Amino acid sequence: MRSLKQDLTNAVRALTKRPAFSFLVVLTLALGIGANSAIFSVVNGVLLKPLPYERPGELAMIWSRWNNFDKTWVSEAEYLDYQRQDAFQDVALWDCCGEATLTGTGAPESVTDANVTANTLSVLGAKPLLGRMFTAEEDVPNGPQVAMLGYGLWQRRYGGDPSVLGRTIVVDGIPAAVVGVLPEGFRLPLEFQSAEPAQIYRPLRVDRASPSRGSHGFYAVARLAPGVTAAQASATVGTMARRWTEEGLYRESMQFSPFVLSLEEEVTGDVSTPLVILLASVGLLLLITCVNVANIMLTRADGRRREIAVRAALGADRRHLLRLVLTEALLVGLAGGVVGLLLAWGGVELLSATAPTIIPRAGMLSLDGTVLGFTLLAALSSGVLVGAVPALRLSRINLVGALKDGGGGSDSGRRRQGRSLLIAAEMALTVVLVIGAGLLVRSFVNILNVDPGLDPHNVLTLRLSLPASDYPENADLVRFYQQLRDEVVQIPGVEAAGIVRRLPLADDIGDAGFAIQDRPVAEEEQGRSADWQVAGPGYFEAMGMRVVAGRFFDESDRSDGAPVILLNETLVREYFGDETPIGKQVRAGGGRSNWRTVIGIVGDVRHHGLTRPVKRKWYVPHSQFGDVFGITRRTMYLTVKTAGDPHAPLPAIERLVHARDPNLPLTRVRTMEDVMGAAVKEQRFTTALMAGFAILALVLAAVGVYGVIAFAVSRRTQEIGIRLALGADRGMVRRLVVRQGMAPALAGVAIGLVVAAGVSRLMASVLYAVSPLDPLTFATMPAALALVALAATIIPAQRATRVEPVRALKYE
Repeated sequence: MRSLKQDLTNAVRALTKRPAFSFLVVLTLALGIGANSAIFSVVNGVLLKPLPYERPGELAMIWSRWNNFDKTWVSEAEYLDYQRQDAFQDVALWDCCGEATLTGTGAPESVTDANVTANTLSVLGAKPLLGRMFTAEEDVPNGPQVAMLGYGLWQRRYGGDPSVLGRTIVVDGIPAAVVGVLPEGFRLPLEFQSAEPAQIYRPLRVDRASPSRGSHGFYAVARLAPGVTAAQASATVGTMARRWTEEGLYRESMQFSPFVLSLEEEVTGDVSTPLVILLASVGLLLLITCVNVANIMLTRADGRRREIAVRAALGADRRHLLRLVLTEALLVGLAGGVVGLLLAWGGVELLSATAPTIIPRAGMLSLDGTVLGFTLLAALSSGVLVGAVPALRLSRINLVGALKDGGGGSDSGRRRQGRSLLIAAEMALTVVLVIGAGLLVRSFVNILNVDPGLDPHNVLTLRLSLPASDYPENADLVRFYQQLRDEVVQIPGVEAAGIVRRLPLADDIGDAGFAIQDRPVAEEEQGRSADWQVAGPGYFEAMGMRVVAGRFFDESDRSDGAPVILLNETLVREYFGDETPIGKQVRAGGGRSNWRTVIGIVGDVRHHGLTRPVKRKWYVPHSQFGDVFGITRRTMYLTVKTAGDPHAPLPAIERLVHARDPNLPLTRVRTMEDVMGAAVKEQRFTTALMAGFAILALVLAAVGVYGVIAFAVSRRTQEIGIRLALGADRGMVRRLVVRQGMAPALAGVAIGLVVAAGVSRLMASVLYAVSPLDPLTFATMPAALALVALAATIIPAQRATRVEPVRALKYE
């Protein structure tokens, strides 16, 4: 311990004697360690922390799959069948997330709501904070009106008052008794990607006597039976589906095939690859940082050869010398860890605020014990890495040579070789990182260049939801939206306005049956389907969509008018081929709807995402939707095209809405440009971080190359003076210095290219319309790095040519 204390004292003294040097290496390491800790906090919070349920490894999601849909929801009848299977302990069902209007006490407020079965909390292994969950008697059609509150709503609207239990609240105009409050942080399984979880929970009320089998609109979560895996449960439901098909419950051509995914895979599956890529990238950045600092430490070590030689001459053994240098390096690493932790804290706050909601639990990041332990490990590892080479170099010092040299002006080939190897390593690591960043940037640019099928400029969107208590009839709903639209288009600056059921790039959309009149029965049995959309006059014009043939909806397409329909290009191509559908009779929504006349073909819109395939889609007028599924849509988006600032007409729209219904809130007010920005936020987030890491790596590489070459020039001042005195051309000296700097740099670039060619293949799943071996990226990124290295060598090379021979010969 006495020796350790002495080594620590000597290390602190050595570092404080050179504050500028110490500040440089600590800050450099802090950047690398802080970036690693911040990204690891995301990986830890998203991928490593268990989900906040009891025994989350037993939980799984049940999904449906059929032709045209790779992953969609579950029906009521399927849910009841799954409950009777031995593969599951129990299965819960819910519908999320709509919006409910809360009125009565306080100002009207629109909150996210969910309808859940009475066993939802027991399946998840969660308990209410106050009160109870719904009973089986309440979770039936026409059961008592009850509700549970989310923790946030309870705190915000009711001040956290426990007496809220038993109080009657008004939800969508219907009084309901509060029976419970959910705990802080509770979310339904798929709400981890939501900015805010549901705040009102009501019974789902599945009709067990006559459940629907064809309407798939619910989420199902199951607790697996002991010893049963998700794969085994998936095989079980697959067997059930085959039996259902044999019994005629599903058409064989539908290829109905349910499957089961573990809840952990469900929550983190889409983001695990991008996060692992980010963690690997920031790990490369830390290695680059360590190599850079090791080069600095090695340069300083060459200047301490006389000091170490004196210590050795006075009796210090090799182990003591190793310990002395490593202690100093570890202190540097720990100091970098402390400063890096402060940087990581700021980074975590920034990541929590800017991370896209698609990254689950991104808003709940923290520097917990696991992250602190990771930071400590990174700091110690960095200290060992940056101190190992200088320690080994100094512990093998030649006493006679070092004492004769006096710490002075020679630079042996062995020392130059060591620094050259570090330059090559740094350049190789940097090449891998900048190529990865370049591929992501190219991919992101390709995504931004995708034609969404609409014009998002100067378009304001907002959502309205009309409660059944105030608008009981379909005609009431149709009248409200028609009159509101007619008034909105009269606002100065508004060019077009319309309503739509689901906003492109913002909401998922389901499919429904589709039939064509006068087609052979055998062909009808193949089971046509398409996504279904509801829109009103003016919507297509407001969104800047194309009419390929025919016309859009207009004011003549009313509830008492001829039934009409619009088809998108993909549906026409797949179901009609070269034949024009204009004027033909089709049925949308299966046998429950009327035959409709096709009046137009609209351009394809990328509804489900800019990088996902366009699906078949049909549109029916909002005023005529009641005869398709029996009820007109209550919740609709209003889309408004303006001549200037899209927010300008918002106050006037609010006045128009509240003049008709003072209790009706306007929600999800966004521009279409904001919607499109949110649709690519995950790619922008990953690309921005990778690009930032790459830029930082480029700076570190330039500083590293410059520092090594500058030091080499200063150590060879006498040699350069002799060369000049003997008649060497200054251009020759410049080329010599540049060559000695660029040789290891180019070697590192070549090695990095080989490594990047293998590593980039792992990024294929996160790239769009760009090859992992993209020639442009593999040519430009290393070339840019080589130019950075060249610039870093030119300055020392130019300085070398200014050496005065007489002064250089007197050097030392």
